[in-house]
Amino acid sequence: MKKIIKAISLIAFSAALAACSDNGAGTRETEVNVNDIAGTYAGYTLASCSYFQDMLAEDQTITVTAGTDGTVSLGYVSDTWGEFSFSGCTVTRTGSEYSVSGTGTTEMGMGGSTSSYDASVSATIAADKTSAGFIFTVPSVMGGLTIEFTQGEVPSALAVAGTYSGSFALSVGGSSQGTETLNCTITYKTDSTVDIALDEFTAMGTMKFSLSAEDVAVAEAADGYSLSGEIDTVSGETKVTGSVSGTVGSDGTAEITFVFTPGAMPMSITGVFTSPAPDGGNGDSAEEGGNE
Repeated sequence: MKKIIKAISLIAFSAALAACSDNGAGTRETEVNVNDIAGTYAGYTLASCSYFQDMLAEDQTITVTAGTDGTVSLGYVSDTWGEFSFSGCTVTRTGSEYSVSGTGTTEMGMGGSTSSYDASVSATIAADKTSAGFIFTVPSVMGGLTIEFTQGEVPSALAVAGTYSGSFALSVGGSSQGTETLNCTITYKTDSTVDIALDEFTAMGTMKFSLSAEDVAVAEAADGYSLSGEIDTVSGETKVTGSVSGTVGSDGTAEITFVFTPGAMPMSITGVFTSPAPDGGNGDSAEEGGNE
């Protein structure tokens, strides 16, 4: 009997030690040290409102300053979105991740005239600062403006996404088949792939085509990005196969070549889409509205 009682006592003692250990770990995992997240974060933003979606702004920075009362202040100055200021932001911690929330103001305007608007911010920041995401909300601007900041470099596919306007020159066997003006839409799919779609166009006299390619690979290249993929689609009732390749320049220019074969046609058709830099080359990759 004594041995049984002793065994039970040891089990109970071990359980108590484990509970104390768990409580200690839990305390360490939720203990807030605002200095852990103080610093400057570099990345990019995607802005959305009633008038546009996912407008990209590169080379953005956010500054987090530790307070003496367990709160932080945030500052975000953007050439596009104005000057955001937040103080007394609440900070909590779960494991190795901090959460920040607060309210403040932003100064926005055009033509030298600015106005102040109420704004809110929420953020998630890794304790080791390897990742950070901020969401700024301005309810009274453009039907509700939301700006999402992500720390790090802009993914290649996101950098080229957008709607490009330009010329589309067709040829068969080296013989010109005319040129049309149309749009080419590049849609973000993953960080390294996009879908590409051309507006409907006329080929071989009166034949109407709609042309698209899915999962086109995007990679960094000299002065921009390269595109490469396969065409496997249907235009009307005609199966169309082929390839797509090209480049999108860092200045917003685009040159994309589509080599495609409709149905059992014995010769392929080559179409070269060319888009000039918007506004004389301002570095945006697509028309106003950004990377839609």
